[in-house]
Amino acid sequence: MSMSNDPQQLSLHEREELLALRERVAEFEDIIRCLPIGFIFIDSDDNVTMANPIGAEIRCVGDRLGSSIADCHPAGTHSMLEKVMGRFRSESQMQEHPIVLERMHRYEVTYSRVAKSDGEYRGVLWLSHDISRRKKLERELVHAERLVGLGQMAAKVAHDIKNPLNAIQGAAHFLQQNDGESEHSEELTTMIKGQVSRIAALVTHLNELTRPFELTMEPVDLEKAIWDQLSACSVSHPEVEWSLDADDGIEGQVQVDRTLLERLVWNAAENACLSMDGAGRLEIRIRRRHEEDAGWVDIEFEDSGSGFPIEVLENLFQPFLTTRENGTGLGLTIMREICLLHGGDLTIKNTDTGALVTARLSAR
Repeated sequence: MSMSNDPQQLSLHEREELLALRERVAEFEDIIRCLPIGFIFIDSDDNVTMANPIGAEIRCVGDRLGSSIADCHPAGTHSMLEKVMGRFRSESQMQEHPIVLERMHRYEVTYSRVAKSDGEYRGVLWLSHDISRRKKLERELVHAERLVGLGQMAAKVAHDIKNPLNAIQGAAHFLQQNDGESEHSEELTTMIKGQVSRIAALVTHLNELTRPFELTMEPVDLEKAIWDQLSACSVSHPEVEWSLDADDGIEGQVQVDRTLLERLVWNAAENACLSMDGAGRLEIRIRRRHEEDAGWVDIEFEDSGSGFPIEVLENLFQPFLTTRENGTGLGLTIMREICLLHGGDLTIKNTDTGALVTARLSAR
């Protein structure tokens, strides 16, 4: 049935049909506008033709309707984007492509193929909903489960504190009996200080592990912040050769918690230096990674030390597991927690020349 767009040339029945059609279109637009999730439609020519307010805000496409989807993505992701869109166009069985997107909040995004009833490709539907609250609840659940396990940890903590306390008590008794005049007085005093420091480190790490971190996000010059920590750490390890290399794509500032970033870098560098017995080479690399809509920054620490024992590699993040005589076994656990809070993770593997620790952070 053909229908003129000029209401004056329409019959009464046709005008009623046109009004009903317009009402249905307006109803459809209201439904899309009021959806509690982000909605964007990309047509068969890869142009953004529809977007509701939430979707437009997340992807910043409010003033780009009619433009190519590539205009809404960083240049570095265009190759991957073309590959994904090409698969939707050519593979009828490809129905969904889920990803996670970081834009200050954490979003779960799904690209879905849209086709006619005969299978002909119409475009791609982009849906997104904010999962930040869900992720926050998941983190709180993990924290609660960790607290449940503290009862089991308590015995280990008591053991680790009891040993240095016994040493301190014995040394103090010896000094008391000899009025501090013994030839061993200086040696025992040094030992006492060392054991006290060991206990203090254990208590500090335990406190950090058992309380949830509160993120204070701010724009940070990543390369400078990392270099400052490495410079400070190098003072204690003058025999270690340091190098820092950053991708050309690492420009400007990244949203991170500065204090937690500094703690992460310090711990990673200190662990590497200790694994090399204070002498060797430590290479730090800052790499920009792209995976479809998600952007990441990888901070890699590669040392020339002895690596990690094969038998403990799979359990390195287990609290109180340590490969060093005076280690607390909590440093790597805390480092991973920091990465997880920044939307990333911590990975560790041995190399031919030592170990490679990679801290992945979301590039917000």
